Amino acid sequence: MLNLNSRIKVYETKKLIPTSRYYEFNYVQNVTISSSYKTLTDTATIKMPKKVHTNLEGFNQGGFANANDRDEEKSIHDFFKLENYIEIYLGYDGDYKPAFKGFITSVKGDAPVTITCEDAMYACKKIKAVPNKIVEGITNAFNVITPNPTVTEEKFNPSDFFNKRLGALAFPFKINALDEDLGAMLIKRDQSVCQVFEQLNKQGIYSFFKMEKLGPVLTITNNPQQYGIKDLGDFIERNFIKVPLAGPLIKKLITTGLDVLGSQLSAATSAFSSDQFLGKAKFRFHHNIIEDNLEVVEEAVKNTRIRVEKHFPDTNTPVQIELGKSDGALTKTYKLHANGDDDGLPNKEVAFKKKVTEVAAELYQYAALRAIEKKPSGLKGSFTTFGEPFVRPTDKVIIENAEDKEKNGTFQVEQVDRSFGTSGYRQQIYLGRRVTV
Repeated sequence: MLNLNSRIKVYETKKLIPTSRYYEFNYVQNVTISSSYKTLTDTATIKMPKKVHTNLEGFNQGGFANANDRDEEKSIHDFFKLENYIEIYLGYDGDYKPAFKGFITSVKGDAPVTITCEDAMYACKKIKAVPNKIVEGITNAFNVITPNPTVTEEKFNPSDFFNKRLGALAFPFKINALDEDLGAMLIKRDQSVCQVFEQLNKQGIYSFFKMEKLGPVLTITNNPQQYGIKDLGDFIERNFIKVPLAGPLIKKLITTGLDVLGSQLSAATSAFSSDQFLGKAKFRFHHNIIEDNLEVVEEAVKNTRIRVEKHFPDTNTPVQIELGKSDGALTKTYKLHANGDDDGLPNKEVAFKKKVTEVAAELYQYAALRAIEKKPSGLKGSFTTFGEPFVRPTDKVIIENAEDKEKNGTFQVEQVDRSFGTSGYRQQIYLGRRVTV
């Protein structure tokens, strides 16, 4: 029988930056963690006894000499304080995996003490998107509101903006952001970084922290479900009758897998992954699937239209396409902008037509990405399993040995809820689209 193990490290912070002073606990009464790429913030709730003996094996006061020399009973409230940085490691038989890293947002109760936490998005809620350079002669990274109410980023690039804004603040996370010019974006000076993420979400761009071995990675992507060019081409083929025929050349560009979408198709992958997180796990019914409420769902496209426009600096007329039912209600218009590497639309007729054709194919792919994610083919619901193999949102899981053969296959993870404590270690894994491998 496998033995459960847990480790909790609580760091003192200075302006939300973890210091070298920390407290480590090898016992926890109960932990629940909820993580999803569809929500900005992952959360954790910890229950601890109200007293701790500092000479016991389950406690270590990191960074302090002779911390365990004497038996001293202290309140758990002495160690778990608001805005301290916290790391939660869970596993079996000495194998610890980082299940959560973030900040303490609430400490309440005495029997037991309940500690609630938010991931590193908590820091993004505290930081202004537009910094004040000088406030009363002192540089202030956290900012106050200045007289100028708004700032317009003429060519908003998530990678450039957030690396510049957050990279210099020494927070304990890395950034893996969409590298694409999104055009002008209006940012209010009283807005937090998190509120800018909310603005991006309205454009179909997701922001979330994905746990890696070396720490959380702020992931900003327009393709969290990791669709490829072939996925989008096949989708358009199935639904092409619903749009005005764009011409055989565009159809060929879309369906042959030519990647004209470029950096706009940004998958939620990370350069910081390791063997500790393989990104894929296998589960079998009657083996390591305890129970499920999974339901097979088929792709559904509503009787609506999506419009996508791409604007170029040398013309007032954008290249525009629509995907969906020709007489359906227009539900969304997405506006893309040529980046600095784009040469724009050429003047010569032949070159102009070729460029417009390529751009139109790109826009069909972009529109398909927005449409296909609404209700893709796959599974709806969740299944419960043990704490291993360890799974994160956007990972892939292989389901085998299901009585309903449609439940077998490879699917993407949308959400993971973990529970750890006296009743064991469990993961409730919510699935989404079927992945073609």
